[in-house]
Order: sequence, then C-alpha cells, then structure tokens
Amino acid sequence: MLGELDRALFTASHFGFLPIKAPRITPADLELVKHCGAYTYYDAAEKVALIRTYLEEEMSEMSHPLAIAYKKSSMRKKFGTYALHVVGSSSGMAEATLIRTSLSMLSEDGYKKLRVDLNCIGDKDSINAYERELSGFVKKFGAELPEETKKYLKNDIFNLFRLESEDAKALRENAPTSITFLSPQSRIYFKEVLEYIDALGIEFRITPELIGEKNHTTHTIFAIKDIEEEASPVLAVGYRYSRLARICGLHKETPLAGVTVFSRNLAGNIIKAIPKAKFCLLQLGQEAKIKTLHLLEVLRTHHISVHHFLSKDKFGTQLANAENLPVSYLIIIGQKEALDNTATIRNILTRAQDTVNLSDLPRYLKNIRL
Repeated sequence: MLGELDRALFTASHFGFLPIKAPRITPADLELVKHCGAYTYYDAAEKVALIRTYLEEEMSEMSHPLAIAYKKSSMRKKFGTYALHVVGSSSGMAEATLIRTSLSMLSEDGYKKLRVDLNCIGDKDSINAYERELSGFVKKFGAELPEETKKYLKNDIFNLFRLESEDAKALRENAPTSITFLSPQSRIYFKEVLEYIDALGIEFRITPELIGEKNHTTHTIFAIKDIEEEASPVLAVGYRYSRLARICGLHKETPLAGVTVFSRNLAGNIIKAIPKAKFCLLQLGQEAKIKTLHLLEVLRTHHISVHHFLSKDKFGTQLANAENLPVSYLIIIGQKEALDNTATIRNILTRAQDTVNLSDLPRYLKNIRL
C-alpha cells in the first residue's frame, strides 16, 4: 500500500480500494494483447500488467474480492488518469462499487450532475452471436457504404459504433442491439447490475453504442458523463475483462472488472496522515449491501472514516475480522435494519446498543465519545 495518497486515491480508499503503485507495462504485456484493438477507453495492456503484478506480488493470498486503485503512469495519459479494479467478484456489486467510487471521485473534482451510460455485450457466446447478426445487418443494409468503410468494418464489425461519418451514423440507428442477443446467464447478470445501480439512486440510461473491444471486453460496459455538458469528453469507462486471465497464466477465468477515470484535475493535495477509522461497518444481505454502499458515500461527505467488509457476504467472517481492529463500536445493517432504513450501533466492550435512523447516523457518530 502507498504511504502517501492524493485526494482521488484517498476517496477510493474510503470505499475499500487498496492504493498501490501503478503496474509497469512491459514489452511482453504488449505482445500478449497485440490481438486487441488499442482504443482510448479500452487499454488491454494495462489490464495484463495488473494481472501479472497480481501474480508476481502473490496478491492471490490476500482476502478476496480484492479492490485495488492506482494513479496511472504519465506515459499512459491517453488511457486515463486513475484506475480502479475489483478481482474475484462475479456479482453486480463489483460494478456498483466501481461506479459509486468513480462518481465520488469525480464529485470531489467539482462535477455536480453526472450520468452513467450502460450496455451489456454478455459472455463470449453472446458476443459471437451479436457479431454474426451485426455482420449480416451491415451486409444487407450497408451496400452503399464507401469501400474504405466496408474494409474497416470487415476488420472489426464493431467499428460501426466508432465511425463518425453520417452514413455510418444513419446505419447504426437501425442496427440490432447487443442486449437482444444475451445468453440467459448474461441476461440474469445484467439485470442484477441494473438493480444495484437503480437501488443506489444513480441516474443511468441504456446506451447500445457502448460495445467495448471484442477481444477482451465482456458483460457490462459503462461510461460516466457530465450531463451539464453533453459535448464534454467521457469522464470514466469501466467493463469486465475476465478473458485476459487465462492468457496471463491464471488457471481459470478469474472475475475481473475495472474502471478508468479520465479527469485531469483529481490529484489535489497529498494526504500523509490518513485518519484512523473509529468504527466498523458490518452488513448482511443484498439490500443491506446496497444501503451500506450508499451510506459509505454519506459518511465520506461528513468526513467519517469507517472500516467495512463490503465484499464479504458472511456476517460471521466480518465479525471475526472486526474483532482484530482497534475500534470501540460496530455499525450493523442487517436485513431488518435495511428494511427499516436504520442501523444498530453496538458498543463492543459493554455490548450496549442503539438503533439509529440512517439519516441521523452521521450526527450520532460525531457525538459518540470515544
């Protein structure tokens, strides 16, 4: 973990991301992904470098799911400024956490009205089915396209969504959408992602034009934009890239998801002394996870640091980990608390506890004498 954090990485750490030094991209990394298109928002080489670092540093021995954050090298400015990754989670909570953290980082940079654009291209079978259908559509309705455009589309049919010519824009208005060709499993997964994001109260829209890079991108793709300036550049792009795991030496397709934040003004002041968390936040159940993720943002804006185990499902595991932390109080959100919109505050030493409405929680915690 880094000893000093800038403002952006400090915000990411509040949501459980471990700040590390950016992985160095080697010629071997670039060779492994030479079959992947080098598009601005889809940097396969960086993902491979992270997986290699994950193996070399034996991060597999750490508690999973593992959340990592780092500031990118100045040599990779084209591909963004900060990167957040979640390793080992196949749940839609990974995307929800990446999105919530990115929104918080960007809000620190002064953005007030942000929107998340979403699409899903599904698993490998879904992508292949969509590619065949899209190729057939272009062959049938794109006969009048310029030969240079046809050659570009033959190289990668998904280039249809990257072209800015008027004839390409007109063609893709009636093009089939990737969501239509999702496998049953991919459809269930995307539904889970949407439920998490909707429950968090985040403004979003389905955007079929988000199709990623077909050789390593899978499932949900999302982009964050400033809705006050529609013409402004995309501020963040995230997606799953689990297919890269095998080519990097992992024995199975490890769940991998990440987001790159493109804002250039996030660095801010260096934080040398990170405030010590005085509370530990525990949760149980899907609804409680959603409440917890939302609550972390509320506590962050009130400058209240807490330990939490958002990636853990079992309450017993969270409780056992909490016992090793230097905290005097637990904040517990179980199934009942989630339904009642409350939290239970428990004194670890005396076992005395209170029930507090979530809207009153920041004030309550600030008034506790520790």
